Amino acid sequence: MKIKTFIIITILAISPLLTLLPNAGVSVHAFTYNGQRFVAKQLKNHVDVFKALEITDMGSATPMVPFNVDMVNAEETDEGEGVYVAVLDTGLLSDYLSYFPESMVDIKEEWGIGFTHDVFYVGEGGNFSEDGLFSYGPLRSDRGFLTHDEGNPDANGFGWGSGHGTHVTSIITGFFFSRGGQDYWVKGVAPKVTIIPVLVLDDWIVFDPDGNGYFYSGGTDEMVAAGIRYVGDLAAEYGVKIVINMSLGGPSPTEIIEDAIDYAISQGVIVVASAGNSGEEGMDWPGAYPQVISAAAAGWTQEYGGGYYNYYWWWNDVPEKLNTKNKVYDPITGKTYTNNWHVYLTDFSGRPNPDLGQTWRVLDVSAPGAAIRGPYKPEGPYGEGFYAVWGTSQAAPHVSAIAALILERYPWFNQKDVEYILDRAASSVPMKGGRAYVSDVFSGFEVVTYTWKGRDAGYGFLTLDKAIGAALVYARAHPQPITSPLTVK
Repeated sequence: MKIKTFIIITILAISPLLTLLPNAGVSVHAFTYNGQRFVAKQLKNHVDVFKALEITDMGSATPMVPFNVDMVNAEETDEGEGVYVAVLDTGLLSDYLSYFPESMVDIKEEWGIGFTHDVFYVGEGGNFSEDGLFSYGPLRSDRGFLTHDEGNPDANGFGWGSGHGTHVTSIITGFFFSRGGQDYWVKGVAPKVTIIPVLVLDDWIVFDPDGNGYFYSGGTDEMVAAGIRYVGDLAAEYGVKIVINMSLGGPSPTEIIEDAIDYAISQGVIVVASAGNSGEEGMDWPGAYPQVISAAAAGWTQEYGGGYYNYYWWWNDVPEKLNTKNKVYDPITGKTYTNNWHVYLTDFSGRPNPDLGQTWRVLDVSAPGAAIRGPYKPEGPYGEGFYAVWGTSQAAPHVSAIAALILERYPWFNQKDVEYILDRAASSVPMKGGRAYVSDVFSGFEVVTYTWKGRDAGYGFLTLDKAIGAALVYARAHPQPITSPLTVK
């Protein structure tokens, strides 16, 4: 059977690393999927990595703060109640309760939904892919929000679906993690928000008359637009505050998606999207729309221990002052390098490209998007595990979570209000341009150099404390409007 891959709307995450239990027999597999390089460790034996689905008591789990939550100064926050975050993505893995037990994470399953198409092999004349071999049926809204994995295979018995949406969700809420017989609760940025899983990125297996299989992963403009409008309808019907997180993007603007975004914003929804992973080639849409809050991907210069690797490096403490010197050791050359900051801009993070009509103002803020650890299904039959993932996909949920925490305090704020606040709250350190030395896990921890210019990271790096402070100042000048008539007695 031949499996070919195509991308429609891409998932904006790259280079995941899967990590499992220590000292368990593993075999390492390296493979490429959708142009992305993966390294997966498969357990040789059936080791119980996750607890049973009926987890109810998290009292024995040790709370841990990952570096990315520490970077945005959300380590002490236990808020978000009453605000919804709609994650428009690949849906959730079928065993999502293993990572998001009901006692810790509120997922609005009854509002969860999935949009997709039936895909057909038609030979020449199709309109689904560039080679014109496929067509797709009308948009369907009965897909459900679970991805196609081993626990929820598609009609052909395949479970190649992605863990992308699960990983993105874990950044917002936190997740359950077990290693070496010890249970941990890894903190998220806004742990008390309610998640609405909306599947707008799917996977398909299509067979030609000769039995050759073609594997597709992504989403159409119609799927994404339908998901956005669905959330807008929820906000209008139930009068709730919702933030949309879109860790996805495409190479060009489309009217159907922009119209849906404008509709959702008109219903009071806050819309956040990734900037894209195309680096200097430009930003992806919908992140490049000026009315959307866009997120670039930053990193920590002390990733992987700054050259002194320890598995638990991702629980290391991040200094409160990010503009302090730090050293990175190169075990290959024996040299030590000095950084002036703890924050850098990744080379893949999409920058505004004037040739595409993108001004520097369309890129809003930067957030952690390098080596972010979380639950992720390996792309292929390699078991279960946790990935460290790089991408603006991972930056966006940090921003969405901070936006949700602002809405919890000031529910009358709209899209323009929140975007203005986040832009003003972003720190210029070190985002006015600079250079950073970082230990590269993909080359044996060799030190690599990252450089960036001016507004490549938008208004700068976003932290929760500064965002809340900026929101307070803004609220004093823009108090909640009085909507009911006054009675003079």
